[in-house]
Amino acid sequence: MSASEVRPVSGFKLVGVSCAVVLLVPVLLLLGVMVTYEIERATPEDYPELKPEVAALRITGYSQSAFAALGLDRTLEPNAYDMRAGNENILGSEYCYPDGLEGIAGEPEKGAYRIHHGWMVGKVGKRQGLAALRRVRARLEAAGWHIKEFGEDRQLREWMVRAERDGGYRLSVTWEADSERLRGGTGASCATDPDWTEEDGLYYEPDVGAPPTLTSAAAG
Repeated sequence: MSASEVRPVSGFKLVGVSCAVVLLVPVLLLLGVMVTYEIERATPEDYPELKPEVAALRITGYSQSAFAALGLDRTLEPNAYDMRAGNENILGSEYCYPDGLEGIAGEPEKGAYRIHHGWMVGKVGKRQGLAALRRVRARLEAAGWHIKEFGEDRQLREWMVRAERDGGYRLSVTWEADSERLRGGTGASCATDPDWTEEDGLYYEPDVGAPPTLTSAAAG
Protein backbone atom coordinates (compact mmCIF):
# COMPACT_ATOMS: atom_id res chain seq x y z
CA MET A 1 0.00 0.00 0.00
CA SER A 2 1.46 3.37 -0.99
CA ALA A 3 1.61 6.41 1.23
CA SER A 4 -1.28 7.93 -0.67
CA GLU A 5 -3.37 4.87 0.11
CA VAL A 6 -2.93 4.95 3.92
CA ARG A 7 -6.35 5.27 5.53
CA PRO A 8 -6.69 8.22 7.94
CA VAL A 9 -7.25 7.43 11.62
CA SER A 10 -10.84 7.92 12.66
CA GLY A 11 -11.51 10.97 14.83
CA PHE A 12 -13.60 8.78 17.11
CA LYS A 13 -10.58 6.52 17.71
CA LEU A 14 -8.40 9.51 18.63
CA VAL A 15 -11.01 10.74 21.05
CA GLY A 16 -11.28 7.29 22.59
CA VAL A 17 -7.54 7.00 23.12
CA SER A 18 -7.37 10.48 24.64
CA CYS A 19 -10.19 9.70 27.07
CA ALA A 20 -8.51 6.46 28.11
CA VAL A 21 -5.27 8.32 28.86
CA VAL A 22 -7.11 11.01 30.82
CA LEU A 23 -8.86 8.37 32.93
CA LEU A 24 -5.73 6.31 33.44
CA VAL A 25 -3.55 9.14 34.78
CA PRO A 26 -5.51 9.80 38.01
CA VAL A 27 -5.77 6.05 38.63
CA LEU A 28 -2.00 5.69 38.39
CA LEU A 29 -1.51 8.73 40.62
CA LEU A 30 -3.88 7.33 43.22
CA LEU A 31 -2.14 3.97 43.07
CA GLY A 32 1.21 5.69 43.59
CA VAL A 33 -0.14 7.60 46.59
CA MET A 34 -1.52 4.39 48.12
CA VAL A 35 1.77 2.55 47.65
CA THR A 36 3.72 5.46 49.16
CA TYR A 37 1.29 5.61 52.10
CA GLU A 38 1.67 1.90 52.86
CA ILE A 39 5.45 2.11 52.65
CA GLU A 40 5.53 5.09 55.05
CA ARG A 41 3.22 3.33 57.51
CA ALA A 42 5.48 0.30 57.51
CA THR A 43 8.56 2.45 58.11
CA PRO A 44 9.00 3.91 61.63
CA GLU A 45 10.05 7.54 62.01
CA ASP A 46 13.77 8.07 62.47
CA TYR A 47 13.52 9.59 65.95
CA PRO A 48 16.44 9.22 68.38
CA GLU A 49 15.91 6.98 71.38
CA LEU A 50 15.89 8.98 74.60
CA LYS A 51 14.23 8.43 77.94
CA PRO A 52 11.70 11.17 78.80
CA GLU A 53 13.31 11.93 82.14
CA VAL A 54 16.64 12.53 80.41
CA ALA A 55 15.06 14.87 77.85
CA ALA A 56 13.24 16.73 80.63
CA LEU A 57 16.45 17.16 82.60
CA ARG A 58 18.21 18.60 79.55
CA ILE A 59 15.62 21.16 78.57
CA THR A 60 14.99 22.34 82.14
CA GLY A 61 18.74 22.70 82.51
CA TYR A 62 18.80 24.91 79.42
CA SER A 63 15.89 26.92 80.83
CA GLN A 64 17.66 27.38 84.17
CA SER A 65 20.79 28.63 82.43
CA ALA A 66 18.80 31.19 80.44
CA PHE A 67 16.71 32.19 83.46
CA ALA A 68 19.81 32.68 85.58
CA ALA A 69 21.19 35.05 82.94
CA LEU A 70 18.19 37.41 83.28
CA GLY A 71 19.73 39.16 86.28
CA LEU A 72 16.36 39.97 87.87
CA ASP A 73 16.71 38.36 91.30
CA ARG A 74 13.50 36.37 90.80
CA THR A 75 12.42 32.83 91.70
CA LEU A 76 9.77 30.63 90.06
CA GLU A 77 8.52 27.67 92.05
CA PRO A 78 7.66 24.36 90.32
CA ASN A 79 4.24 24.26 88.61
CA ALA A 80 3.72 27.96 89.35
CA TYR A 81 0.81 29.50 87.43
CA ASP A 82 -0.32 32.99 88.35
CA MET A 83 -1.61 35.01 85.40
CA ARG A 84 -2.30 38.09 87.54
CA ALA A 85 1.35 38.28 88.59
CA GLY A 86 2.49 37.01 85.19
CA ASN A 87 4.39 34.05 86.65
CA GLU A 88 4.53 30.50 85.33
CA ASN A 89 6.81 27.46 85.46
CA ILE A 90 5.27 24.45 83.69
CA LEU A 91 6.82 21.26 82.27
CA GLY A 92 4.86 18.98 79.97
CA SER A 93 4.91 16.44 77.18
CA GLU A 94 2.89 15.58 74.09
CA TYR A 95 2.75 12.86 71.47
CA CYS A 96 4.24 13.14 67.98
CA TYR A 97 2.55 12.63 64.63
CA PRO A 98 4.52 11.17 61.72
CA ASP A 99 5.47 13.31 58.75
CA GLY A 100 4.35 12.85 55.15
CA LEU A 101 1.30 10.93 53.93
CA GLU A 102 1.32 8.76 57.04
CA GLY A 103 0.12 11.74 59.05
CA ILE A 104 -3.22 11.62 57.19
CA ALA A 105 -4.27 8.69 59.38
CA GLY A 106 -4.22 10.96 62.43
CA GLU A 107 -2.43 8.39 64.55
CA PRO A 108 0.64 9.36 66.59
CA GLU A 109 3.94 7.55 66.27
CA LYS A 110 4.17 4.65 68.72
CA GLY A 111 6.28 5.47 71.76
CA ALA A 112 7.21 8.92 70.45
CA TYR A 113 6.92 12.09 72.53
CA ARG A 114 8.02 15.72 72.72
CA ILE A 115 9.00 17.60 75.91
CA HIS A 116 8.39 21.32 76.44
CA HIS A 117 9.08 23.71 79.31
CA GLY A 118 7.42 27.10 79.58
CA TRP A 119 7.93 29.90 82.08
CA MET A 120 6.97 33.54 82.58
CA VAL A 121 7.98 36.26 84.99
CA GLY A 122 5.87 39.39 85.34
CA LYS A 123 6.35 43.03 86.33
CA VAL A 124 9.47 43.53 84.23
CA GLY A 125 9.91 47.03 82.80
CA LYS A 126 11.33 47.73 79.35
CA ARG A 127 14.79 48.71 80.53
CA GLN A 128 15.08 45.57 82.66
CA GLY A 129 13.54 43.35 80.00
CA LEU A 130 15.80 44.39 77.14
CA ALA A 131 18.90 44.21 79.33
CA ALA A 132 17.84 40.70 80.34
CA LEU A 133 17.48 39.66 76.69
CA ARG A 134 20.99 40.90 75.91
CA ARG A 135 22.39 38.88 78.79
CA VAL A 136 20.49 35.77 77.68
CA ARG A 137 21.81 36.14 74.15
CA ALA A 138 25.38 36.42 75.42
CA ARG A 139 24.90 33.35 77.65
CA LEU A 140 23.47 31.29 74.77
CA GLU A 141 26.23 32.26 72.35
CA ALA A 142 28.88 31.40 74.94
CA ALA A 143 27.24 27.99 75.44
CA GLY A 144 27.30 27.15 71.73
CA TRP A 145 23.73 27.97 70.74
CA HIS A 146 22.97 29.28 67.25
CA ILE A 147 21.05 32.57 67.48
CA LYS A 148 18.20 32.48 64.96
CA GLU A 149 16.53 35.76 65.89
CA PHE A 150 17.29 38.75 68.06
CA GLY A 151 15.39 42.00 67.92
CA GLU A 152 12.02 43.70 67.89
CA ASP A 153 8.70 42.74 66.35
CA ARG A 154 7.06 46.16 66.09
CA GLN A 155 3.68 44.78 65.10
CA LEU A 156 3.46 42.59 68.21
CA ARG A 157 5.38 45.03 70.43
CA GLU A 158 7.77 42.28 71.48
CA TRP A 159 11.53 41.84 71.69
CA MET A 160 12.84 38.31 71.31
CA VAL A 161 15.91 36.12 71.34
CA ARG A 162 15.42 32.73 69.72
CA ALA A 163 18.09 30.04 69.45
CA GLU A 164 18.69 26.44 68.43
CA ARG A 165 21.37 23.86 69.07
CA ASP A 166 22.37 20.37 67.96
CA GLY A 167 19.92 17.64 68.83
CA GLY A 168 16.83 19.65 67.87
CA TYR A 169 16.70 21.77 71.01
CA ARG A 170 15.07 25.20 70.80
CA LEU A 171 14.97 28.06 73.29
CA SER A 172 13.35 31.47 73.20
CA VAL A 173 12.88 34.39 75.57
CA THR A 174 10.49 37.25 74.77
CA TRP A 175 9.82 40.55 76.50
CA GLU A 176 6.19 41.61 75.93
CA ALA A 177 5.64 45.34 76.06
CA ASP A 178 1.87 45.25 76.63
CA SER A 179 2.04 42.95 79.65
CA GLU A 180 5.56 43.93 80.78
CA ARG A 181 6.67 40.36 81.30
CA LEU A 182 9.36 37.98 80.12
CA ARG A 183 8.13 34.73 78.59
CA GLY A 184 10.52 31.85 77.96
CA GLY A 185 10.30 28.39 76.54
CA THR A 186 12.53 25.43 75.82
CA GLY A 187 11.66 22.40 73.75
CA ALA A 188 13.10 19.33 72.08
CA SER A 189 12.36 17.50 68.86
CA CYS A 190 10.47 14.21 68.92
CA ALA A 191 12.19 11.21 70.45
CA THR A 192 11.26 7.58 71.08
CA ASP A 193 11.10 6.19 74.60
CA PRO A 194 13.15 2.96 74.57
CA ASP A 195 11.06 1.66 77.48
CA TRP A 196 7.68 2.23 75.79
CA THR A 197 5.35 -0.76 75.55
CA GLU A 198 1.89 -1.31 74.08
CA GLU A 199 0.47 -1.03 77.61
CA ASP A 200 1.51 2.63 77.70
CA GLY A 201 -1.02 3.35 74.96
CA LEU A 202 -0.78 4.75 71.46
CA TYR A 203 -1.37 8.35 72.55
CA TYR A 204 1.76 8.58 74.65
CA GLU A 205 2.39 11.57 76.91
CA PRO A 206 5.01 10.49 79.45
CA ASP A 207 4.81 11.85 82.98
CA VAL A 208 7.95 13.95 83.33
CA GLY A 209 7.19 15.22 86.82
CA ALA A 210 7.55 18.79 88.03
CA PRO A 211 10.06 21.30 86.70
CA PRO A 212 12.83 22.56 88.98
CA THR A 213 12.68 25.86 90.81
CA LEU A 214 14.06 28.56 88.52
CA THR A 215 16.30 31.18 90.09
CA SER A 216 17.78 34.31 88.55
CA ALA A 217 20.58 36.03 90.39
CA ALA A 218 20.62 39.83 90.25
CA ALA A 219 23.12 41.24 87.79
CA GLY A 220 26.22 42.68 89.30
